[in-house]
Amino acid sequence: MAELTIKKFLLSVIALVALLPASAAKAHDPIILTTDQATPANGPLILDGTISFALYGTLDLPQDTRGFRVKFNEGDPVYISMLIPDLAPENQLDDASLPYLEVVDPSGAKTKLVTTERVTFAEPYTGTNYVRLIEQNTSAIGGIYSITITGDSPARFTVSVGQKEMFGTPVENINNRDLGVAGVMAWYGTSTSPTTDEQSPAMQSSEPEVSAQTEGADNNQANVLIPLLIAAAIAAIIAVKVSRTRNSRQ
Repeated sequence: MAELTIKKFLLSVIALVALLPASAAKAHDPIILTTDQATPANGPLILDGTISFALYGTLDLPQDTRGFRVKFNEGDPVYISMLIPDLAPENQLDDASLPYLEVVDPSGAKTKLVTTERVTFAEPYTGTNYVRLIEQNTSAIGGIYSITITGDSPARFTVSVGQKEMFGTPVENINNRDLGVAGVMAWYGTSTSPTTDEQSPAMQSSEPEVSAQTEGADNNQANVLIPLLIAAAIAAIIAVKVSRTRNSRQ
């Protein structure tokens, strides 16, 4: 009976350990927009709009633009949201000065999406904070949607599309796909956008720090999980020995 209880305990610990990394991994696949991606035609082409992507960019001047395209099948759910970092100067702008979206669907119809809310939230995996300005759910016309981000003031922004979590899926017309979390943290830490597909000095100087932060998050998990597993294993071994000793004496 004691050995059966111990086995159940160990299985529970293993299940808990397996769940923790899965919850930490829930996030959008990041794409860093550069200054030469000012129009949808020059921006990335996401081949499956149902997959969760987050596109990070900066409007460096009033009326500056960034763009990208997204492909949907007929009837696909179209999820689009826009956020800004919960930092100055973005979180101090009035609604009229904040970035907004211009969406052109495959039929040529244009929709302007402007700020309708200010919902603040923390992103625990990277330790960053955001304000959601726009969130829209519609049904797709089959084809390619063109999305342009613009605004009356310089600002950092994030546009999220799709809700299906799947990392590493192909994206066309992009040369900096491997920036990942390092690119996000460099974008979050400065209001200066990279000027080319190559990393700017600010981004290059931020990468070691970002790597340390990412490794630190992983190490923190390991620092919790490894002692837990060791303690559980030791407790199990001791309990088994005690149980066997008692059985041998009976």
